[in-house]
Amino acid sequence: MKKMLLLSVAIAVIAVLFLPRAFAADYTQWHLPAGAEARLGKGWINAQEFSPDGTQLAVGTTIGIWIYNVHKGEELHLLTGEMGSVKAIAYYPGGDYIASAHSDWTVRLWDISAEKVVRTFTGHEGGIHAVDFSPDGTIIASGSSDKTIRLWDTHTGELLSILPGYQGAVYAVTFSPDGKMLAGGGEDTTVRVWHTGTGAEMYQFTEHTDSILGLTFTPGGSILASASTDGTVQFWSLVEPAHRLFPPTEHDAPVYAVSFSPDGNTFATGSESQTIQLGDASTGNLVSTLEGHKDSVRTVAFSPDNRTFASGSLDGTVLVWDALLRKKMSTFTGHMGRVKALAYVADNRIRASGEAFDGKLRLWDAGSSQELSILPEHTGLSHVAAFSWDGKILASAGSSEGTILLSDVAGGALDDLLDVSRHQRVSTLKGNEHGITALAFSPQGTTLASGGLDGKIHLLDVNTGHSLQTLKGPESSVTALTFSAAGNRLISGESDGTVRVWDALTGQEKSDFKILASAVGALAFSRDNRFLALGDAAGTIRLFDFERALHETIVTRHTRKITALMFSKNGDILASGSEDGTILLWNTRVGKR
Repeated sequence: MKKMLLLSVAIAVIAVLFLPRAFAADYTQWHLPAGAEARLGKGWINAQEFSPDGTQLAVGTTIGIWIYNVHKGEELHLLTGEMGSVKAIAYYPGGDYIASAHSDWTVRLWDISAEKVVRTFTGHEGGIHAVDFSPDGTIIASGSSDKTIRLWDTHTGELLSILPGYQGAVYAVTFSPDGKMLAGGGEDTTVRVWHTGTGAEMYQFTEHTDSILGLTFTPGGSILASASTDGTVQFWSLVEPAHRLFPPTEHDAPVYAVSFSPDGNTFATGSESQTIQLGDASTGNLVSTLEGHKDSVRTVAFSPDNRTFASGSLDGTVLVWDALLRKKMSTFTGHMGRVKALAYVADNRIRASGEAFDGKLRLWDAGSSQELSILPEHTGLSHVAAFSWDGKILASAGSSEGTILLSDVAGGALDDLLDVSRHQRVSTLKGNEHGITALAFSPQGTTLASGGLDGKIHLLDVNTGHSLQTLKGPESSVTALTFSAAGNRLISGESDGTVRVWDALTGQEKSDFKILASAVGALAFSRDNRFLALGDAAGTIRLFDFERALHETIVTRHTRKITALMFSKNGDILASGSEDGTILLWNTRVGKR
């Protein structure tokens, strides 16, 4: 089959057209999938750790591991490849290697300078959430959804032992500074401490009432702190007889991370409250609150210099702080959440809408990954969204409700509210218990298509909210929608991979075809109405040529589901947005064929 893609446009042209000057750096082209010209966004933040000498900060995300120069704020390396999301990271004591835990059930050992995997550890039977090195670097510990902790020989990859007994996923593991103890905790709310030499369980602490997400030893190893979604940090003395040192350190929100300073005098916590709390490790009391993030703080880590620490948030930023002055030193940006919708705005800039783990829908400038605003909330936690073709209006809906919000994102104000209980379309949505699963504007912006789990598509008058007509295919749920540039055709994608072509004026189905192996995640028409881009749940994008009835795969790897596709006005560039928190730019040249 003759290829439909000509990948010859210079990267410099892409940078000029789509990237603001501050973002047009080399790292946007690092380790791209074959055929991609640039990457916007760095993935969600899941983990972070300072290098042993404190000069580097590693940030684990949904697409890989970013290594930063702490003092200059520059990107040094991106460790990525065909793999699942990075859930946890740990530096080798010498600082030359880093271990990563992945959602694809593997642990990987990376040579940082070579940016290559030197060893992969397999054997877990579920996603891996935690990883740590023993102090001498000879053992890697990993905690998994399979309810076990596994110990591996770093140099050979051999499985040394399995520590069972957990009743749920293991979210945190950490070695004591002398390497003689290993602590683990997770979904079953119990902290367990193991003797690494014998594999025997030494202690159990059961005072938490919800999942344990963070564990850390003091530098001396005699105290263990645990952070939990029950809103507390607890401190455990490991000097016989082992016991809780203080009353729980209460927070007003779930606590996701805890870290001790290298001198053992201070601890830091990150929580749902969007703040970092600093506390006195001798009493467990909180002494100061640092503000600067716009969303929950999921990671905290002290530098070996005892003065610097970093915090990572769902707002897409990593902040580096002076622990003594309690002041922010620098900000690392670019880590967007799930991309839900894309639009071109003035000067060919890309605007993206997406959500983080808290379910809130956000608006970003995709080039800088700057968060512009948080949009009105829905009751449904999973959002669908669509921009008008001029990028000025954003339609959004919670997937478990029947409400569509129209937001004027050019000005940031709420423009209109369409509620199925107040308009004619309520009767057509009655059978759809789970609400809306796909949205698309007509090119003129006067009609909004809404699809649901029941397979129905409702065409709504944007100005009145009235239902214009209802299109009904088979029982497969509608997962993606797009109009042709002329507005006369509506394309729908379904959960079984089927694509249907509708006459948008009469509501008649014109044709259907199936070229995807999984659910359709996103659709986009080229401006000349010839090509249709299709993205699926596996991260694959295909182009369908309506003139020749042929299709061609152009990429097989976003690391997560593709949720948004958009052609540039001249058709040369296709932008793809994904749940992995990135946007990739592809030179399709379809507008010049």
